[in-house]
Amino acid sequence: MLKLPKDLVADPRHDAVSALLATRAGLLWEGGRNEVATLPMTDALAAELRGALSAKHACHGLELITDKLASEQKGLDAAARKAPESPQNARASRLLFLASDGSTRFYRDCDALLSRYPQRLLACRLEISGEELGEKLTGTAKMIRSVLVFDKRVAARALLALLDAS
Repeated sequence: MLKLPKDLVADPRHDAVSALLATRAGLLWEGGRNEVATLPMTDALAAELRGALSAKHACHGLELITDKLASEQKGLDAAARKAPESPQNARASRLLFLASDGSTRFYRDCDALLSRYPQRLLACRLEISGEELGEKLTGTAKMIRSVLVFDKRVAARALLALLDAS
């Protein structure tokens, strides 16, 4: 199993987060290869994601997310070539939050991202539609079906925020 962010490992609620993710896990789509937890959207998580988006610690939209992950991977690959004796740590440092009303194609594309970046990407499907997610995160009628948190400290706080509804 992928390790959770370091900031979360030191938190006394680490085991509760791990258990929540494990017990609510299922395939993202019928032909999927990766399990993701399906969880309720909490007010605490909405606040974390709003803050992350405004502080530029997160982005939304699958195309932008795909580009962001690919760009980061180029940097990681370059660093690995310069220092091959330093292996990449298999620890979730990027969180992908998904709305529950995506198409099969959308979830298939998300599943492909999880397969492409298994060393650092963790996903959660939220029990909320894209319209509702957009409203919670922007305060306007905007469709948002995917949000990537790419700051590891914010990722740890976002995972802890999932406990508010459990």
